[in-house]
Amino acid sequence: MKIFYLLLIVGFGLAKSQKISLVGNSMKPFPYSEKIVGESNNNIYYDVQLTKDTKRSKKPKEAVCVLRLGENFSVFSDYNGIKSDSLSEKYSHKTEINAKEFSLYNNFIENWNIYTLKDLKENKIIIQDYAVEMYQYEESQPKFDWKLEKETKEILGYICQKATTEYRGRKYIAWYAKDIPINNGPYIFQGLPGLIMEIEDTKDHYHFKAIAMDKRNSKIYLKTEKHILHVSREKFREVQKNIHENPGFYSAPIYDADGKAIDMARKSKPYNPIELE
Repeated sequence: MKIFYLLLIVGFGLAKSQKISLVGNSMKPFPYSEKIVGESNNNIYYDVQLTKDTKRSKKPKEAVCVLRLGENFSVFSDYNGIKSDSLSEKYSHKTEINAKEFSLYNNFIENWNIYTLKDLKENKIIIQDYAVEMYQYEESQPKFDWKLEKETKEILGYICQKATTEYRGRKYIAWYAKDIPINNGPYIFQGLPGLIMEIEDTKDHYHFKAIAMDKRNSKIYLKTEKHILHVSREKFREVQKNIHENPGFYSAPIYDADGKAIDMARKSKPYNPIELE
């Protein structure tokens, strides 16, 4: 049982930046903190299809993400991540949690790991992303050179118009709804005369499509734990690429019941980030 928990902890730590650590037969929550910067008044839910391995004929990974829109801020993130953060905040006030409480995390697996906060007044974005640890970087809101076209299609009952652009190594096709006068969209995309309802790159490696909307109020926040590493975008991409090329160097050793290290081959992992440049 202890070995099971240890393996579970190691795998979970890589994905969730070590929120929980093992103490005997109980589990101690990792400290969690956040800064609430606003409140959403519109939420747009997107089905996200992403292909991380382009060399094998695997199905793309899928996530449900939500764009939370507020007066001064918006945030785009995995919907499961919101639920996971809620558990982390709840557990952070406890001295320890049991295995049943810990197992709840497994219900909220994030396939889209990029947390994108847009500061609409300052015209900048803050990105939090995982690469063994959680990293954070900031940059100015990108400006997109959109080409508007006449072709239309219907999404969620709205007539949407086509637009195309290029950004950091990928060509994109987007569909925006003029009847929803919101200058925003999934991930970092915006700059069209209406909400971006669908966008995909021409190789169909990354595809976002609106599937639902509501006006429920929810907090817009940024995680502020001390372990988050603040770096430049260039440094984060360097680390991210190195981890995919040499995963064994960044992985913690795993031991069996006798304390003997388990030899696990760690070949290079597929690397196909949404931003190629």
